[in-house]
Amino acid sequence: MEQSIVQFTWNEAEFLRLTRKYGASRMLMRNIGLGAASAFGLAIALTALHVHQALFLYLVAVLYVVYGRWFWRSVPRRTWQKVPGIQGPQRIVFTDRGVTTSTEGTDRSEGWDLYCYVAEHDDCYVLSRTRRVVTAFFPKRAFASPRDEAVFRELARSHSLASLTPNPKLDDPKSPPTASG
Repeated sequence: MEQSIVQFTWNEAEFLRLTRKYGASRMLMRNIGLGAASAFGLAIALTALHVHQALFLYLVAVLYVVYGRWFWRSVPRRTWQKVPGIQGPQRIVFTDRGVTTSTEGTDRSEGWDLYCYVAEHDDCYVLSRTRRVVTAFFPKRAFASPRDEAVFRELARSHSLASLTPNPKLDDPKSPPTASG
């Protein structure tokens, strides 16, 4: 059974950037934006009808935006500060059986059914339960070798709906990647 191992330690800036970009705050920001747009739109319509409660809706829309911005900035930072093991070394092992995550003091094994979607981005891979709920992500720099990344990509394709950028050096089964890439 082949396995792929990633090992890394987050730095704060990288963790905050990726969490804000791909984490739960991304989904919340979309909802906050829709809520604020709806409140502004309704307030404009009520203003056109000369309804005095429109001012309240403008206030609601502004509060939506302020709350969304606060949430987007503070939740990833609090996660960084408060979640045990997030700042220490992390190890993730991918096999046909599933995914085992190890941090300082915790080991967790999950089947691939928790990770229905895998998406590749410029500098990271994102594993998700649904298209909108990110379960885990890790930087591409975490692979010890191109071979580990190639095995991960094959496992992701086998066990999830994988959205991976074509990469002949990693995807060609006839020529397995070497450490030189």
